[in-house]
Amino acid sequence: MRSSNFLTLIPALLLAESELAADQSRLQVSEQSFSFQIFDPTQSVEHAFYFHNSGADTIQVERIALTPPLRVAKVLLKIPPNEDGQLIVSLGTPRQLGEYDGAVEVSFKNKDLAPVHLDFTGRITPVLEVRPVPAFFVATKRGRTNSASLEIVNKDAEPMQITEVPHSSSRYELKLSTVEEGRRYRLTLVMRSDAKPGRQTEEITLLTSSKKQPRLVIQVNTVVQERVYTFPENIDLGLIKRSELKSNPDLTNLTNQTLMVYQEGGKNFELNALTDLDVLKLETERSKFGDRCEIQVQVVVNRLAAGPISGFIRIKTNDPDFPDLNVPVKGIVE
Repeated sequence: MRSSNFLTLIPALLLAESELAADQSRLQVSEQSFSFQIFDPTQSVEHAFYFHNSGADTIQVERIALTPPLRVAKVLLKIPPNEDGQLIVSLGTPRQLGEYDGAVEVSFKNKDLAPVHLDFTGRITPVLEVRPVPAFFVATKRGRTNSASLEIVNKDAEPMQITEVPHSSSRYELKLSTVEEGRRYRLTLVMRSDAKPGRQTEEITLLTSSKKQPRLVIQVNTVVQERVYTFPENIDLGLIKRSELKSNPDLTNLTNQTLMVYQEGGKNFELNALTDLDVLKLETERSKFGDRCEIQVQVVVNRLAAGPISGFIRIKTNDPDFPDLNVPVKGIVE
């Protein structure tokens, strides 16, 4: 009797599997994988995957999952019967040099359709290398100059020349020199003494004779400080968990921060610090050098309330040119 029942189940199972396979086959994909190779890390990478619905019902997309930094450039929502659909995927930023192994998974609202997995792989192998990193980080005081240099190395077999070094900034000058013709160059950034105070980040694009990498992008980060300035420029307390601080008061030391105030060339620098935030306690100490003061920013645990922290530390100094400094403070209490 048991043997007879078992035998009657086999045709039913085979029929169900056959119907599922038939339903899945009504969706055809142009390809299961895409591979790329680029030499310029900033070069656009984009690919279109094509889908065809050969069934009688509309195929509806429920979710598109991607590994970073992949992005959907053109979304696929549904595919009507006997029609095509297009999903365009692009490689975003930030990008890591070397091998990239990404994937796209498309899930459907149609319960009879299994998710479709698509591979998106490639290599980012620049032939031009900037040492130590493709970025300038230069800081100076107002009225002063400072400089930094980067080395550009051609790793390709073909010689390379840097044909143009365009930039429009009034904060600095760029100077290019040849270390080894066709192979190595030195790019030097010199801050202008009349640069305005503040922090700025921008990009410069060098033009080269390389066919593989005709453009080379370098980030420029510059800071011009006033004669009197604070470090850091703002206080971020991050996420504060009241329950943890109350159960373990020693954790408060991890939340407290130090704010330094400097007076360039100072001999008898003094200040007074106040805040509009009752959750903070400030303690000020002068340095023996006479050109700086230290402010201990401490969190008062029993005054913490759930929600955002937003306010200022207001500093009064004895410098006639910089009598007032305001330092933003932010955080979140949970």
